[in-house]
Amino acid sequence: MAKNSPNKHEWILLIHQLPPKPTNLRVRIWRKLQRLGAVAIKNSVYVLPANEKTHEGFQWLKQEIESAGGEATVFQAASVEGANDEEIIAAFRKARDEEFAAIAAELDGLAGAVRQQTRGKHLSIGRLATHESELDKLHSQLESIIVNDFFEADGRTSALTAYERCKKAIRAAHGPVSKATRSTNKSGTLDLAKYQGRRWMTRRNLHIDRLASAWLIKQFIDKRPRFYFVAEGETLEGSIPFDMFGAEFTHHGEDCTFETMLKRFGLSDSKALREIAEIVHDIDLKDDKFHRLEAAGLNAIINGLSQTLRDDRKLLQQCSAIFDGLYSLLGQNTQKEKARRNARRAQPSRRGGRHVRR
Repeated sequence: MAKNSPNKHEWILLIHQLPPKPTNLRVRIWRKLQRLGAVAIKNSVYVLPANEKTHEGFQWLKQEIESAGGEATVFQAASVEGANDEEIIAAFRKARDEEFAAIAAELDGLAGAVRQQTRGKHLSIGRLATHESELDKLHSQLESIIVNDFFEADGRTSALTAYERCKKAIRAAHGPVSKATRSTNKSGTLDLAKYQGRRWMTRRNLHIDRLASAWLIKQFIDKRPRFYFVAEGETLEGSIPFDMFGAEFTHHGEDCTFETMLKRFGLSDSKALREIAEIVHDIDLKDDKFHRLEAAGLNAIINGLSQTLRDDRKLLQQCSAIFDGLYSLLGQNTQKEKARRNARRAQPSRRGGRHVRR
């Protein structure tokens, strides 16, 4: 998050004049200014806290305006005529508070719908899948607002609390782990031979848990899987659902779907897979249970790819290569650690200048 000194602030300003055509240019530029988090201090004069990222954002906008036949100027200033620093900071906080309030209202509305449908027993698998996709979308919007919350607006806490309430409502809708599932977990692991060439079904708009689980299926469970991504109310007869309401392979207790599948198929012996499971858990459940430093970076990469690739199959293909690399890296680290331990064991000790055999 961009932060400025509490005593002195530097600002980046964009002053522009747009041509009458194309007619959609004004709306397009306004939307991009909103995404940057800029606020207007005068007519066609926008400001951002000065840093490398905000300067680059305004320069790209300047280039777009000029290429459309308009005029634009970007410059840095220690003060802005007609407004002092306190007034500008207050404008930023007001803009972010409005955005936080809007997203909090949507999150509370979603949580209320989930609770109401759960009480009325109207929450189908497809409906819950749609609600989870909506939660992912709202969370992405919330993260975008937080990136532009340069001066820590008061509304941020309320919005984050609303997100946690909504996530809790959806998690509760999945229901507790059944006794049958618990006894099955105790009795042993599933036979991989019975899961070859199968059809696997999950919700559309893939994110971390579904992406990682699909990669796990393809690399370690089913060598010839066929994946299907379904919308609300859709199902596929004879398919194996995963990360879906009521499925065997989904969240159980404190485990995300990836962790559930790792245990059910007896893949927990792999240290590299266990470490990937910890990273996936921290991203998906956001409880920082394992404190994996890789979580923030992997989450940023997948969020970026999700915004670029709107096709789930293409997204899975791209992310599979990332998981392959992560698995290889973590596996190499495990082998290196084993080699170091073996070397330490093999190294003779010295006591009083003489070798001592162990």
